Amino acid sequence: MASWSGTVLAIFALLLNIVLLSQARATPATPKSSSSICPTAVFTFADSLSDGGNRDIEAGGGKTLSGRYPYGITYGKPTGRYCDGLVIPDLLLQKLRLDNLGTPSLKYNGTEFESLNFGYAGATVIKVENQPYSSPHVLSAQVDDFVRHQEFVEGRYGRQASKPWYENALYSVEIGGDDINFGLPLGGGYVINVTIPAVIQGLADGIQKLYAHGARHVVLYNMPRADCSPNYLQSFQQYPAGTFHYDKDGCIVEIAQIISYLNTNIQRLSEELTQKYQGLTVYYFDWFAANTYVLENMKEFGFTNSLQSCCGGGGKFNCDGEGLCGCAPLNQTNAAYTVCKDPSKYFTFDGIHYTEHFYEIMSEYIMAGEYITPKVKLEMGCKVVTVPESPL
Repeated sequence: MASWSGTVLAIFALLLNIVLLSQARATPATPKSSSSICPTAVFTFADSLSDGGNRDIEAGGGKTLSGRYPYGITYGKPTGRYCDGLVIPDLLLQKLRLDNLGTPSLKYNGTEFESLNFGYAGATVIKVENQPYSSPHVLSAQVDDFVRHQEFVEGRYGRQASKPWYENALYSVEIGGDDINFGLPLGGGYVINVTIPAVIQGLADGIQKLYAHGARHVVLYNMPRADCSPNYLQSFQQYPAGTFHYDKDGCIVEIAQIISYLNTNIQRLSEELTQKYQGLTVYYFDWFAANTYVLENMKEFGFTNSLQSCCGGGGKFNCDGEGLCGCAPLNQTNAAYTVCKDPSKYFTFDGIHYTEHFYEIMSEYIMAGEYITPKVKLEMGCKVVTVPESPL
């Protein structure tokens, strides 16, 4: 995610309209009956919250912050993930017994059918200009990478043989948050009138192309509680009291309202796509609601700190300084920081990205079909076993 910069006041004039529109459009369709699916693979299209290492690999390996200590401290070594350990796609693969660790797409050039993570830190749905942390690997580019991989598999095993593999895979789409983060400095009006409509159209186009290439089970994530992130909380300290507001959990009301407006549109999109394309189900994962429940019951889940960064540069939210562990987005590897003794007690690891413990809880919800509409449970044991190519 990106850090907040620019004016807060530009957002507020639209807040009442946002709330009214959200209320008018938030009525969900009647969910389908509970069911289950047994994925043959998991294909991930994402930003830094689910990046399996592509951003670091692209930079040469170990040259971005995510490829260096303290990232990976819980896992035992840095892996290119913006986390102390594993992220949701990895945890789902383990629970589904599909793999021990998610494979970043840049790391794989084979012709076998297997789960791949096409996500990149800084990735957006729509192309973003003049943002040093953004990635050119927007959603459409990630989908194109998937199609190229699929062509290699089909070239070896044949289209008809591999067709059911792709139709029974799970497609995880977790992207769009950085579009909001990068757009907010341009003002609330820009985000509402330009960014969000473009994001929704881009998501629709991406999922439509995945459908054309066999996708039948898509999990579409909404945006989680960035309004509670230490990065935003720290950045807003520069503004006078009264220009923004905190909710009962200590999160920024005005940011939450914009996120809620985006999420309402994402939910409606998931329903529309499910109705439009025969055989397709877009499962809407209400990450915002799941995040809220854990936040408001954090002691039950072993958390002691929801608003401070585990790794940071000090200050009220442990989010002063430069570099991600100081909560700024740039790859300043000489950033001064301290690391908490137990990341599992914290929601966020670096003030922007979450801890493995938080992701573990979210992955359990996804497996059980909680906070997912229509409700669906994920079953393990359907990995496709093929004969690997013989070495030359």
